[in-house]
Amino acid sequence: WQPPLLYAIPLSLPAMAVACSSIVAALFVIATLAASVDGSSVFLAELCRGGTCTDPKFPILDFDTERGECICRAHPCWNSAGIEHKCSASSGFPYLHFTYSPDRQLSCTCSSVPQYDSLHVSRDHCPGEMCDGAQFPVLDWNPQTQKCFCRAHPCWNVNGTKHACNSPRFPILHYREDVRPDGSVEPKCDCVAKLEKPETPTPRMRGSKVEALDQGTCTFSTTALWSRGRGAAM
Repeated sequence: WQPPLLYAIPLSLPAMAVACSSIVAALFVIATLAASVDGSSVFLAELCRGGTCTDPKFPILDFDTERGECICRAHPCWNSAGIEHKCSASSGFPYLHFTYSPDRQLSCTCSSVPQYDSLHVSRDHCPGEMCDGAQFPVLDWNPQTQKCFCRAHPCWNVNGTKHACNSPRFPILHYREDVRPDGSVEPKCDCVAKLEKPETPTPRMRGSKVEALDQGTCTFSTTALWSRGRGAAM
């Protein structure tokens, strides 16, 4: 096995941000954005600094408000009121994408764009909002202003370098943060596999029931755990 290749390109343009749009006005744009666009919230990366999700059943690093901690969650469209949504690879829109309406109702669509979104940002902070521009495609939350906004992908400018994922096996560009041994923040850009629900074995015993879980435990780096123990990360 070889890790996914992450391309790095020198960048001179600074990252910027703009106001976000309502879902009602911009929903049709989901399937037409440039193929290099992914979602990665800096707010979430800071909140869950040092965390990673390695279980394919729970691939999305996120924050749970009820538990008050970072978690790894299943894609919400894998079990939406008992319905599993899928996107056909031959359709031209193979990537499953979710948004939330102003009244926090889940909507699942198929997109040509690989996505890595935060349920915490989309549902808890920014219901009814989305980002419909190729320049600023990432919906994020500003805890200082208490407002939602659209930003450029943070991996498009990491200390002057633009990252991209060109492997079909690992198409999703994901931004996260770790902690260096000296306590400083280390930006990380990963290429993540397409978010597809793993096959669940069929129960063999009559009357047995498979428990539908939507959350798992995330793994934190040693330096991040040390930093969190000192109260630096949250």
